[in-house]
Amino acid sequence: MYTIIGGDGKEYGPVSGEDLRKWIAEGRLSAQSLAKAESDAEFRALSVFPEFADVFAPAPELPGAPPVFSSASLAEGDYELDIGGCLSRSWELVKANFWPVVGVSTLVFVIIGAFQQILGLITNPIIQGMIRQHEFSPGGLLIVILVSVVSAPIYMILMAGLMKYFLNLIRGESATVGDAFSGFGPMTGQLILLGLVMNLLVIIGFALCLIPGIFLQVAWFFATALVIDRRMNFWDAMELSRKMVCKHWFIVFAFMIVYGLVVAAGLIACCIGILVTIPIGLGAWMYAYETIFSRPQTG
Repeated sequence: MYTIIGGDGKEYGPVSGEDLRKWIAEGRLSAQSLAKAESDAEFRALSVFPEFADVFAPAPELPGAPPVFSSASLAEGDYELDIGGCLSRSWELVKANFWPVVGVSTLVFVIIGAFQQILGLITNPIIQGMIRQHEFSPGGLLIVILVSVVSAPIYMILMAGLMKYFLNLIRGESATVGDAFSGFGPMTGQLILLGLVMNLLVIIGFALCLIPGIFLQVAWFFATALVIDRRMNFWDAMELSRKMVCKHWFIVFAFMIVYGLVVAAGLIACCIGILVTIPIGLGAWMYAYETIFSRPQTG
């Protein structure tokens, strides 16, 4: 018999090995899911249990191959998202890895900020010119929108790498500066497509009416993590994110608001605090991702 830790951080069990095998096959448990047998003193990742070795490694895995993952079975399940629990666990993670986490996060966001400044040199004169003339020209607006759409893939690639870095920390795996830039790799093409398509559709949603834009932005909140972590193509990642988020859309929307408030709180502390609140927010984001996509699903 075994005891497992759910995505909300609570213990469940005892359950039989047969049940665990069934949940693994259905995609409700992953190799990183924590469990312990009756004779164990501590929880361990399921991948280290000899009795489940055949489940996680049925055949040699090709370099760069995606992990075993059943999106169809996952989409049939349900989940409970504990916003406070995600934040508290993220805070503990940041405290335990303070300087590496703050350093890596700062490095990535400095690069993102520098890139945005470069784009601002293109768009700011156009925007200021239209404001001075009290006239918004279609050509100027089109250039601003195109620059925004084109910039999205770079932001997506950098954020994907940072997400992978945090996921490695959460799962107790090696997390290096190189992991924070893993978006520049086998999944770069999918991340570029994700950035272009998702940003364009969200802009259209906001242009047509505010509500569709907000809905899409929340629905695709986890698409980036699915591409970099599960090696999914961009459209499948968007669809799986939408299906799972829509089960509890308002809870995820509330999580996004809390995430934004946590990050913004750093600005109050003379902007220095943002170096800490950004990692806390990102860690909570990835704990939410683990809750929904990598842990046992209820229902």
